[in-house]
Amino acid sequence: MAKHVTFYGSVQSPYCYFALDRLDALVSDQGVEIVMRPVLPGVIRIPAAYADRGPMEQAYFTRDVARTADFLGLPFAEANPSPVDWQPGSLWIATGEQARVKRLYNMMWAAPAQRLYPLYAALMRRIWSGQYPGWDHPDQIRAVLGDCGLPGSLADQPDELLPEAAAQFAANQKAMFDAGHWGVPMFEYRGEPFYGQDRMDQLRWMISQN
Repeated sequence: MAKHVTFYGSVQSPYCYFALDRLDALVSDQGVEIVMRPVLPGVIRIPAAYADRGPMEQAYFTRDVARTADFLGLPFAEANPSPVDWQPGSLWIATGEQARVKRLYNMMWAAPAQRLYPLYAALMRRIWSGQYPGWDHPDQIRAVLGDCGLPGSLADQPDELLPEAAAQFAANQKAMFDAGHWGVPMFEYRGEPFYGQDRMDQLRWMISQN
């Protein structure tokens, strides 16, 4: 019987990118099936939680993501461009438009369920590895789709979130909250929530127990 890990992730968090290699290892050596449930970036879906973040937290975040990438031996650079469009002069305050995010999420919604995790992982490696500046160019998005065995036409998405897609991502967020946390990356295994890429060892331990 397959072991299922539900993965709640967004495109904005580099910590989700940091978890991918270890998730892939769970698939290869523990026979785990990853059930991908994308959620919108936290600054968009729960903006009040980010409204009062200050420079100290931003400085720590910048230091921590670079250090974590070094620790894990992963290529990393600040996303160019950022998936989320930010209000000028703000810390973690998103603008109202977010066409880039909406196109990406429409594309993930349109992808077959069995290809969703590979698509998400390929996107995140383009966005956060620092190796693909201008990752959002249509040619680069089509290359990602081709690498995942998906048609390039999936790149042609509207700038507004489709109603069906919005409903799906809202349901994913509710499922994440019901599982026990609001942040990403979050993993659920047999009703147990594991929040953060630094809980991957505990997740592996739990899987090995049963």
